[in-house]
Amino acid sequence: MTNTSHFITNTNQSHKEKILSLFREAETISIAVGFLRPSGLNNIENALINFCSGFSKKITFYIGTGPVSYNPKTLQKLVSILNNNQNCKLVLCTPDAGIFHPKIYVFEKQKNATIITGSANLSEWGLLISDEVSFITETTTNSPEYLQLKSYLQNLFDTYFTADILTLIKEYKKQVGDYQKDNRPAFHFRRKKKSSVDGIDMPRLRRYFEAYLNSSGFINVGEREGKYSKAKRNLEELASDRTLSAQQFHDLFGPLVGHRGYEKLWHSGSIQRTTHKTLDYIPGFRKIVRLAERDIKLPVSNVFDKMINIRRTMKLSNQIHGVGENILTEILMTYNPNKFANLNVNPIDVLAFVGKKFPSVSSFTGLTYEEYVNLLTLIKTDLGLRSFLEIDSFFNYVYWNILERV
Repeated sequence: MTNTSHFITNTNQSHKEKILSLFREAETISIAVGFLRPSGLNNIENALINFCSGFSKKITFYIGTGPVSYNPKTLQKLVSILNNNQNCKLVLCTPDAGIFHPKIYVFEKQKNATIITGSANLSEWGLLISDEVSFITETTTNSPEYLQLKSYLQNLFDTYFTADILTLIKEYKKQVGDYQKDNRPAFHFRRKKKSSVDGIDMPRLRRYFEAYLNSSGFINVGEREGKYSKAKRNLEELASDRTLSAQQFHDLFGPLVGHRGYEKLWHSGSIQRTTHKTLDYIPGFRKIVRLAERDIKLPVSNVFDKMINIRRTMKLSNQIHGVGENILTEILMTYNPNKFANLNVNPIDVLAFVGKKFPSVSSFTGLTYEEYVNLLTLIKTDLGLRSFLEIDSFFNYVYWNILERV
């Protein structure tokens, strides 16, 4: 048989029509999709029931579990259909990092195979409504294309299959419920609890770290340290007794937060938007920097409490504006990046994602901050990082990736 290929969209023959016609003819089916919607199962339910009633028929579903799709009941319904035939199986695919995201439909009959790959998930939108496009290949079961794809699917089966699928779905349902109650930033199902650092899911974090090291978002530690060395010199000038004009103050403060026209030295995003009014509170900001410089050798919790308390007092008496926990800890980390860690929503959400929930940034006390720093120290050591500058760069990478929607 000569390979033939063509495209299919939902604007001519829909994916649903094509898939249902292939269900009727196939002897073996493999379906690998990022998620299963109730509407998707409803669209193929009758065809699936008929298919599974054939004693010699075989079908395997490979289905992802997140981050934005959680339908345990739909998975349970699928299993109840598949259980009518011992050759029909469900495999939940749960990678350590990222998500399971293919859209593959393979239909085999004797030595022939039809492969559909493209953008259509197993949902009403994917099969019928959305403007989806897929590539259909008609080939044989000994062609290089088929064998390569079969090897990929076999690896999924070897990696993720469990015979006790209902117990796995039950655990999935529990984790979905916990996620919805906690309102965490993104849900990713974990079939096993793999914690090695104070409740943190280190295998998942290490997988993201491997990706970070090879990503376009990787920040060389030398580059980051160079910027923070410049930032420290600026802070030392701000903490000095030298009289500064408004322009001289801006020339020192502007680069820290990234005001327009200055090279940004601190890594935290968006702080330039909240700090233009700080230019009107020069004595107040310099007082905070002097406090940090004076007390930098005190225990972490003591320094944090002092910084928060003085900021609160100054804010109430209208002596400072635009300075929150993020900037306070940027100051501390600039003075000693091996002792103090930056604090903002990004690392807090990443830690929640991998197993440790902290209160909101504005609720932190000195003791909370000390616990936070101690945990990051353990993670930093496990990953082989030199300072909190490195872990801050890495956590920003994870944060923006876990919040992507697919």
